Amino acid sequence: MPGYPFLARRELRTDDIAEHLKALRTVGVRYTEDDIANALADLRTQAGADDGDARAFGERYPKAPMGDFDGDPKRITELDALIAYLQVLGTMVDFTTFRPELSRR
Repeated sequence: MPGYPFLARRELRTDDIAEHLKALRTVGVRYTEDDIANALADLRTQAGADDGDARAFGERYPKAPMGDFDGDPKRITELDALIAYLQVLGTMVDFTTFRPELSRR
């Protein structure tokens, strides 16, 4: 993957995170009212930006990685968001029910 150093310099816009989850829910993502209400707190907790309720975050998103991904715990950057997203992709497949022969169409 090529380097994207500018992502580490750009603050992640978080003021409308709940609205993003609402939009995703309209296209089928199963976000609950609780997920949406806690969106900003969960984002900050996941990125290690504060001492939020890690237990509640873990209950809502049991497989989601947590931590400061860009090396600067004082800021939440676009790089933090990208790394968290890429890390969670591999946890989204239920390999107990996945049948690879059906995915080759």
